[in-house]
Amino acid sequence: MDRKKYAVIGGDMRNIYLTELLKKDYQYVEIYGFDRSGRSWTTKNPPVDCVLKGAQIIIGGIPFLSGTEYVNTPYSDEKLKFSEVLSYIPENSLLIAGKIPHEVISKLKEKKVKCIDILEREEMAVLNAVPTAEGAIFILLQELPKTLMDSTILILGYGRISKILSKMLNGFGVEVWVAARKYSDLAWIEAQGFKPVPFSQIDRYVGDMDAVVNTVPALVITKDILQKARKDCFLLDLASVPGGIDFDAAKALNFKYNWALGLPGKVAPLTAGDIIRKTVYNIVEEERGAY
Repeated sequence: MDRKKYAVIGGDMRNIYLTELLKKDYQYVEIYGFDRSGRSWTTKNPPVDCVLKGAQIIIGGIPFLSGTEYVNTPYSDEKLKFSEVLSYIPENSLLIAGKIPHEVISKLKEKKVKCIDILEREEMAVLNAVPTAEGAIFILLQELPKTLMDSTILILGYGRISKILSKMLNGFGVEVWVAARKYSDLAWIEAQGFKPVPFSQIDRYVGDMDAVVNTVPALVITKDILQKARKDCFLLDLASVPGGIDFDAAKALNFKYNWALGLPGKVAPLTAGDIIRKTVYNIVEEERGAY
């Protein structure tokens, strides 16, 4: 990988580790928005125009903005308006961040800045499934009143996270049940040695579960289904907004639940930062020397 100038603007601990990893690769890196990170090299924010000057690749946080006006800088005492970034960002540069609003993309396009939402990258999603699954297991170990061994857990959905989590839970001695809609997925679930459950039959099996883990970003655990679950069943939602559990009903019925968003950055920020690094390098390689 050729040496380039990267500007890392805001983000959480993932971007702090990302910065250190880029420097280990002998990349030229300028940063803004980490004066409260506790790192000795991030004690004061330099002027944002100096950070962005000559930058070929700008990396933002996940999400890129906090609200609609400011760049997401949770580790800074200073607020940075997106309008300032827009003023100083070099033309023909590349911005990589997560959940970039459409209006931001439009404004940057006028400056000939290409935007890529890193959360839409398949390799990012696949690799992030590992720390997400480990984070889910950490939560289950804390919340269940029994060992994972001999527990019965239902996972909803059979996507990236579910495929990894089901294998990990099986290694702990969990009786793993997995709900899916496609007949092909149900066949794969059975072939892996897990118990397949058609989505239309979740209500028939939920009463036997010690925990239910949702990975589907759509309402699947309704009040009717919750009323058939055991009161000591723990509910864990790993899905992005809007989630898949009726949390109002869960609260009213006194279920213990956790909507665990952004687990990679919370439980394994170094690994998550390295995943971002690999994905960024893949993007730069695909652009074939444009940056």
